[in-house]
Amino acid sequence: MSGRKILLFLLSVYALLAAVCLVFPEEGLAPLGIQLNFPTAAEMRSSFSPAPHQASPEELLNSRMQAIRDAERQEFEKYFRENPARFYFPGDDTSLLNPFFEALDSAGVRQLRVLHYGDSQIEEDRITYVVRKGLQERFGGGGPGLLPFGDTYYTHDFALSSSASLPRTMVFGEGNRRSDSAYGVMGQCARMDTTVVTSISPSRDNNGPSRCFSRLTLLAGRQNDDVTVRVGNRNYVLEPSDAPVGRLVVDLPDSSSRVRFTTWGSADVYGLMLDDDLGVCVDNVPMRSCSGNIFTRIDSAQLREYAEAGNVRLIILQYGGNAVPYRNTGRSISEYKSIIESQIRHLRKIAPQAAILFIGPSDMSTSIRGKMQTYPHLPMMVDSLKAAANNAGAAYWDLYGAMGGEGSMAEWVKARPQLAGSDHVHFTPKGAAAVGDMLLETLMLYYDWYCFRKPDS
Repeated sequence: MSGRKILLFLLSVYALLAAVCLVFPEEGLAPLGIQLNFPTAAEMRSSFSPAPHQASPEELLNSRMQAIRDAERQEFEKYFRENPARFYFPGDDTSLLNPFFEALDSAGVRQLRVLHYGDSQIEEDRITYVVRKGLQERFGGGGPGLLPFGDTYYTHDFALSSSASLPRTMVFGEGNRRSDSAYGVMGQCARMDTTVVTSISPSRDNNGPSRCFSRLTLLAGRQNDDVTVRVGNRNYVLEPSDAPVGRLVVDLPDSSSRVRFTTWGSADVYGLMLDDDLGVCVDNVPMRSCSGNIFTRIDSAQLREYAEAGNVRLIILQYGGNAVPYRNTGRSISEYKSIIESQIRHLRKIAPQAAILFIGPSDMSTSIRGKMQTYPHLPMMVDSLKAAANNAGAAYWDLYGAMGGEGSMAEWVKARPQLAGSDHVHFTPKGAAAVGDMLLETLMLYYDWYCFRKPDS
């Protein structure tokens, strides 16, 4: 049979089948009880059309997860654009905090420290203790960190008593000054020439990781002879050296919650530390009446030693409130902006491994025509400090905006329970805790954003 005839035969068969498709009932026929069905014309046409692609389960799951990630990314980015409690970064570059977050992820292998300097708003460990508790609960660590030596001292978490009140020089406030700038990392130095008995115990309200510690470190220098620390029935000796700061480390029983020790010798003592070998330690360094202009007046070698030996990865500077009442002109605010910018640059040079977060002043009220109102020049101060921090390579947290902006201090005073004192400047303990919560949660939001963007997330 020729090819032409074969083609005609096939076309005839297709034509016959097509005719049957057109006349055969869709519900089929059932002669003699036997159900007969024949494809419809639509079914025949579809058999010659390519089938649409159907996603595999893996493709479907990937699509769903990508949609979730896109939605999460949009929520992050919206917060970073619009929320008054966000951090402000140089060039909007949120990766500035990445090295700090990487150190947090490695806290189980190497301890890191956070240094929180500030004015009277952080006295008695207010605000800072909330950040400490949150970081230690999430990343490990223990102890309250830095404490002064040779004086009675109370914080939210601990009480320190001393058998002697030692003479002290301070780089801030109205204390005595010194000519050699050797104030130590806390900006204050106690001169010891006698025997001092120190007792440290946790507060009743301390139920966080800082309650327990396993290491005591004494920071001393300018020694005339050995410094000895006696804990229990054992003596630990720090010999004189040319180092900027000598460290006498005493290992304590794990999970110690209190310690009593005796110290004697002739030396400058820059403070003591209670912490663990690993995890996060958050140091609180309050400086009453200080405006944050003192870091260039502290021995750089001493600051560098502490930053390097302690693996300081974040420095928080909380200043500006003491400058607001007095720097009330554009020129004086500009001068203060330059001072803060130089201080931040100085600290970045001393501790290049540490990110810096500057916290500006809260809302503050003064009497204007018999009514407590926000200082008129406070928004200008906030904008100037934000620019100073970003210009110097630091992040900025606008506490003024985060707490509600203009007029918010008066509302915090009126709140019940009261969140700010009647001076319309300082937070109450509850208000300070609220600020600490806001700071911690904002910091952890940026940590979550860092984790979100990691390739293996």
